[in-house]
Amino acid sequence: MENNFDLAKWLAGEMTGSELEAFEKSPEFETYQKIKTYSGSMEAPVFDTESSYQNVIKQAKKEPVRKQNYWFIKLVAATIVISLGTVFYSKNKTTTQYAEAGQKTTFLLPDHSEIVLNSDSKIKYKKWKWKSNRNLQLEGEAFFKVAKGETFDVNTSLGKVTVVGTQFNVKSRNQNFEVACYKGKVKVAFGNKSILLEKGNSVTVQNGTITARMPLGAEKPGWLLNEIKFDNSTLNQVLSEIQRQYGIEIEHSQINSGQYFTGSVPSDNIDTAMVIISKAYHLGYTKTSDKKIILKRE
Repeated sequence: MENNFDLAKWLAGEMTGSELEAFEKSPEFETYQKIKTYSGSMEAPVFDTESSYQNVIKQAKKEPVRKQNYWFIKLVAATIVISLGTVFYSKNKTTTQYAEAGQKTTFLLPDHSEIVLNSDSKIKYKKWKWKSNRNLQLEGEAFFKVAKGETFDVNTSLGKVTVVGTQFNVKSRNQNFEVACYKGKVKVAFGNKSILLEKGNSVTVQNGTITARMPLGAEKPGWLLNEIKFDNSTLNQVLSEIQRQYGIEIEHSQINSGQYFTGSVPSDNIDTAMVIISKAYHLGYTKTSDKKIILKRE
């Protein structure tokens, strides 16, 4: 059992330096190496591992063999099964990156493309053959610095963004789909339409219809600079984003406002943010705890 465990770790490339050194000195290593070279070019089919192993054993029993050959057949079968299993697992494994409410997360993809996830956002992708299949799923908002290479696709429930190597921001929340291009060009697809967005421009799509195409006034999205920007937003939209950025609850069930807000508030100082919003909507607020605020009419 221990040999099988070591073999699996070696095939998966998960051995430490000392473990690998000891493993390479084992008597069986030369045989393992030959089998790995042979099985490495195989594609992993859908098969029953136990049945595969039993078939090898049945074939081995049809002719008399020496004990040493019988051991070798078992070793070949086990190695191939483990190798194919490792390939199958790697091929179908999905990696998930998530930024909780009130947090931001920065990480690198296998090709060293850099992604910054905004609060309450998630990305899923597969590392298997990533450089030839750069495709991921986004829920929420993220800023991308894409390394040059094959086509890079960002899929959301509201639309798709396709690039080769560039810097851009994608936001997909509720029925609001926003894309801003900071470097290079991006192709934005939504519904049965598509547009080419060039550096320094942005597009906003709501319910499948373009509602705004605007030039950018900065080299990065505001949320990377600790600013929450709003453009003609309702009170509910403003408060939802503030709650997401700070990871707090804002009670406002007794307030209905038809007034729209355009401007920005900080994402690193909740008191300043609430003062700005309170003045804009003519409201007062009370902090009942670090995680809850109550809005009221003055």
